[in-house]
Amino acid sequence: MQSDETLRNLGAVDRELIEKRIRAMARMHSDGNIRDLMAYVADDVIYNVKGNWMAFPYSRPIRGKEEVAQALAMIAVQFQNLGSVIHDLVIDGDRAAVRRTAMIRHRGTGKIGEIDVADFIRFRDGLVVELTEIADSAALADLDES
Repeated sequence: MQSDETLRNLGAVDRELIEKRIRAMARMHSDGNIRDLMAYVADDVIYNVKGNWMAFPYSRPIRGKEEVAQALAMIAVQFQNLGSVIHDLVIDGDRAAVRRTAMIRHRGTGKIGEIDVADFIRFRDGLVVELTEIADSAALADLDES
């Protein structure tokens, strides 16, 4: 049986790994580097976008690494991610909650705006197996208006 101190140390390592991965994925996403971002995602990942994303091509949970990569590429056709500021990051075991503000440019209208986003992420073996994203629908709709 492992001591309480050993268990705390193992938890700290997992927490540090999860935080590093979340921050790296945010950078890769804003750089448009979907290929490298997918290295942090499990083959059986589920991506679920909540809220009213204007013209979002999927209204259901997306399953599988290839489909998630396609979804992110399709979103990038309409919206350019110019970077995110992480305000809050809470990690509890294999789960994390992130509150961030993303700077987004609508490729059609050219409008740029700040979008508040909440991400709920579950990890398994250091990889993302579930990502639920809730974005400010009104702010996204405002970018869509000419």
